[in-house]
Amino acid sequence: MSTLGISPTALLSPGMVRSAVLPVVRQQVSALEPTLARICSYHLGFVDERGEPSSTGGKLTRAALMMAAAEGVGLRAQDVRSQAAALELLHNSTLIHDDIIDADELRRGRPAAWKVFGTSLAILAGDALQGLALQMVVDDPGPGRAEISSAFAEATRLVLAGQSREFTVRLGTGADVVVYDRIVEEKTSALLECALVTPALRAGKPEHVLAALRGAGRHLGLAFQIFNDVEDIWGDPAVTGKPVRGDIARRNPSFPVLAGIAASERLRSLWQADDTSVAHLQEIADLVEESGGRRTALQVSRDHHDTALRHLGRAELTPAAHAELTVLFDRIINRTA
Repeated sequence: MSTLGISPTALLSPGMVRSAVLPVVRQQVSALEPTLARICSYHLGFVDERGEPSSTGGKLTRAALMMAAAEGVGLRAQDVRSQAAALELLHNSTLIHDDIIDADELRRGRPAAWKVFGTSLAILAGDALQGLALQMVVDDPGPGRAEISSAFAEATRLVLAGQSREFTVRLGTGADVVVYDRIVEEKTSALLECALVTPALRAGKPEHVLAALRGAGRHLGLAFQIFNDVEDIWGDPAVTGKPVRGDIARRNPSFPVLAGIAASERLRSLWQADDTSVAHLQEIADLVEESGGRRTALQVSRDHHDTALRHLGRAELTPAAHAELTVLFDRIINRTA
């Protein structure tokens, strides 16, 4: 039985993860400079635009992965609670910056932090969350501190590299699947790998276990991002919290487009044009569908999902934790509750 009061057959309900991690997040954020604390609290869903208490927020996906993996390597979920909170802060720092870079005005169905508080302060708030996350990891006195700190620092470096690469690489100008995969592995997979590997580092697990968990996180990130690209074109804004076709309007690397562009000269021409009108984006979406880009993207996402599960099976986790992580993987990719 975990010290957090959960049975081995029901490791981590969303409510349990929230009750374990959010108090740590709130405490840490509240200690920031007051203006930054308010912006970060707004972004995290703790308060509304007026500073009044709010109940919106993210799903704490990375925290859930980390705490389930902890149970899987013989630790208690409690043993990585601080690191789980830190990883959520690090993830949210990237979301604040992403919204600014992409000029996305909505986050989780409400105005993004930069729209409410201005770009300059939002940049500083994102920086503050990043610094706070790394400080929490470095200050934690538990086993494997040096290795875990290094893993967080490396994940941060990779995310920044991926953000930069995504901002500069454009499909149709020589980019291919290898370039796309590298962007996703840096920007998306890195934090998922960190979530899965951190408990194993704390438990002192051997390299083959670490490698299996890294592989699971890498392919989980690819599966999620490709499915997310499909949602960007054809998804429901009520589910995603953002308008459709934002990535193709910005000409961000998109797997369905990449999968279809080789088969359609017209699609390549539309993609390279500067037009962002509704009609133009609709024609791009239609051509991606007709050229098989949507179908291919969904199949490749499933393939990465299956590969992630095979890596997970080699990580020597407890059966209960393996089952829990299998469910979490599916939730992450398909955005189920």
